[in-house]
Amino acid sequence: MSTQPKATPESDYPVSEEFGKYPLYKVVSVFEDPRKVDAAIDELSEHDFSTSEIEAYCGIEGSEKIDFDGAQHGIWTKFLRAVQHAGPERTYLERYEKHLNEGHCLIMVSVANAERKHTAGRILNKHTPERVTYFGLLSADEIKP
Repeated sequence: MSTQPKATPESDYPVSEEFGKYPLYKVVSVFEDPRKVDAAIDELSEHDFSTSEIEAYCGIEGSEKIDFDGAQHGIWTKFLRAVQHAGPERTYLERYEKHLNEGHCLIMVSVANAERKHTAGRILNKHTPERVTYFGLLSADEIKP
């Protein structure tokens, strides 16, 4: 049995190069069970979230794509990561990196308004016991179930 969800970035779900800067206007959560990633993505799709709005990262490969130290995306991203590791984003970056390196998955959903934010948050909360966070302009807020 595969430990990777069927909807990895290499299949239908794109990986945004923008994460190297900041997951702006995205709802994000960790998933320890890859099968729950698939269920969450299916439900997001049922609620009209498109494949361009959903990103899935899993395991060490996902960690490398996110590039937590910025080394793979050039000097500017490396500088931004250094600033993020010194600021409040440090906690999120460390947590996401730890989970991915342990073989878990991360889903990020782009949202355009408060209604979409709450819909994505409700769906992710339904499928994972982990914290669901919305990253807005210079803020990160937990979306509680």
